[in-house]
Amino acid sequence: MLKHKKKIMISVIAILVSGIAIVGGYYGMGYNYAKKNENYTEKQVREISLAHTKGEIMNVKKEFELEDDNLAQSTFEYEVEIKTPDNLLNSLKVSARTGTIEIDKED
Repeated sequence: MLKHKKKIMISVIAILVSGIAIVGGYYGMGYNYAKKNENYTEKQVREISLAHTKGEIMNVKKEFELEDDNLAQSTFEYEVEIKTPDNLLNSLKVSARTGTIEIDKED
C-alpha cells in the first residue's frame, strides 16, 4: 500500500514539474521573440512621448505583452506617464516594436 502511494506521489510531482517546464518554455519563447523585435529604446520612447505630449515625464515602465495566439507577435510596451502644463496626467503606451502610441488621459 505504501509503495502504491509513493508511485502516485512521484507521478503527480513529475506531471507538475513537466507542466511548469512547458509553461516556462512557452513564456520564454514569447519573451525571446519580443526581445528580438524590440526596435525602440527607453530613451527613444521618452523622445517620442514628449514629441507627442508636452510636459514632464513622471514615470516610465516597461511591460512584456505575451500574445498567446501568435508568440511571434509578443512585444514590449512602455507605459509613460506625463504631467502636462495643465496639470493633467496623461498615460501613453508606446510599442517598443513600432513606436506607435496609445493614449489614456487621466485627471
